[in-house]
Amino acid sequence: MARKTRYPCQKEISVAQPAGPAASNVTIDVPAVLSRVNHRLYRQSRYYECSVTIDSNVDDGTTVDVYALMDTWWTQKALQLAKKAWDESNAEEKAMLNGKVARWNDFRVSAGLSGFGGVQANQFSRFNLSPAPFTAGEFDDSLVVDQDGLPRTFTWGPPTPTQYNILDEYNVSGNTSSDPEVPATGPYSGLLPNLEAGAADALQDRGNQPPYDPTNYGGGTWVKVGTLHLSAGRQRLSTGFFTAPCGMIAMTNVGFLTDPDIQVTVKKGDYKGVHAPSMLE
Repeated sequence: MARKTRYPCQKEISVAQPAGPAASNVTIDVPAVLSRVNHRLYRQSRYYECSVTIDSNVDDGTTVDVYALMDTWWTQKALQLAKKAWDESNAEEKAMLNGKVARWNDFRVSAGLSGFGGVQANQFSRFNLSPAPFTAGEFDDSLVVDQDGLPRTFTWGPPTPTQYNILDEYNVSGNTSSDPEVPATGPYSGLLPNLEAGAADALQDRGNQPPYDPTNYGGGTWVKVGTLHLSAGRQRLSTGFFTAPCGMIAMTNVGFLTDPDIQVTVKKGDYKGVHAPSMLE
């Protein structure tokens, strides 16, 4: 009988904002907090299965909205195209270095949400169970140098002059055409019995335009996965599990998040102990 392999991995992580003025809105970088508490690299380009829970000791009337990147085929294809561009742009440099690149080098894209703070993972002290935040670790956005010699990074949000929005770049990489582009006359007109020219035209014309915008994926990037709230007689403390592409989670109305009152749980799986299929395959 095959021996089952167990991956020791901390999958339940308490998070809080860093010391200082609390931000109203935050992003949670799931692979980053997993990397910090487990002392190993969790790559960003994966579909992480997560749930978010708020503690019941937060203030009465608390309402928190939780968002993730859209789990769509064009989200995946946009990331794959950006990764391909990054690989090709750095191919000569990698060859020159003879494979001696940074050990923990990872393809990373910024969330691009303006005015959002970050969070720190917390464990609890061996002495008195007080919160012990994790602050160390390097998580730089991936960099390319364009033909003008300008360093640029990648983002899911509105790009600056030194960034590429990967959805915009994928959007211009190709558009859907009508099929057939111009309806043609049916063959053997007037010869075959029961052949109706109008019916043949309808078969080619009705449905030759796609059932969506053929030239634009729209401005949406994030999807709301739940609202958490705590009030008298009405509460929802957990989102349940949802798919978070790149492990990116955004939360609003979390000015109270100065203590580790929010827990992120990542589903158990075979990627270093968590369920996180690759987005690059």
